[in-house]
Amino acid sequence: MTKIAIFRTTLARSCDDGPCQTPTKHYTEIGCKPIHEEGGSCPTRFKQDSFTLEDFTTFNHFSLRYECPSFADRDHRKCYFNGNIYEPESSLSKFDERLSPCYAGCICINHNNLSFFICAAISCPEVMTRGADCIFQYSPFECCPTEKVCGDQTKKLSECYLEGTRYLEGEMMYPREESCYKCSCQRGFDNSTIRRNPNCYELTCGIELFNLEPLLDGCSPVFFGTRGCCPISWRCPNDKDTVIREDQPVDANGINPKLQCKFGNLTLNVGDYVSSDQTCVSFEIAFNEL
Repeated sequence: MTKIAIFRTTLARSCDDGPCQTPTKHYTEIGCKPIHEEGGSCPTRFKQDSFTLEDFTTFNHFSLRYECPSFADRDHRKCYFNGNIYEPESSLSKFDERLSPCYAGCICINHNNLSFFICAAISCPEVMTRGADCIFQYSPFECCPTEKVCGDQTKKLSECYLEGTRYLEGEMMYPREESCYKCSCQRGFDNSTIRRNPNCYELTCGIELFNLEPLLDGCSPVFFGTRGCCPISWRCPNDKDTVIREDQPVDANGINPKLQCKFGNLTLNVGDYVSSDQTCVSFEIAFNEL
């Protein structure tokens, strides 16, 4: 299997809160899977495979190295999503469609021998007319509200508390500490766990649906801080890029190639940076496998 490197790029550098703290959602979505090595507190790399809905809700996001598929080796006449292959003119399966509930009618199209998805964004105009004494109720894997409860009827609803905020039954909750998850306030909601909570599920960034071009160009996802879930932009290689060594040079014979990244024509060690003309962007190699 050919392995590729993807960097962590973050806006506004901040301290890590614990071991292996770094955004890795993009790895799971492009088909990487963790491989554990003895003696480590985190998975040390990812290996390609497809994912089930259960995988999306229980995946360990904090890893050191990743073994990922090569986009160059894919048949560009076909589309790929969640480990599945789609022929041109075919639509997402019902299961895969649920992973991106705010997009509908995703279809694989081919243009100039390159296939990619086009999707229609779902709008929810009703949220603009909620009313001061009303709340919207949502169902899991639905983009728009399914019901509106108003006035005294809201007093009959169960309450949930998450990270100090009060919610009413049916409302959606977005945990700050688990930013890749979305929860529904339901009777008996357990706020002590998110990842294994039956009323929570992992968000999907739709990277393979919407970001094929930067993936093929070897670009790195840009996140907001270290707790960001989905990329907010992409940083692509250019001829002006240079390596900024964070640590003192080490003996080349002692460098583990599995702890290096390729970005364009550059090779970096863990902790190195790529130069950037954007003063608010920190572009750091956190982990990978070539």
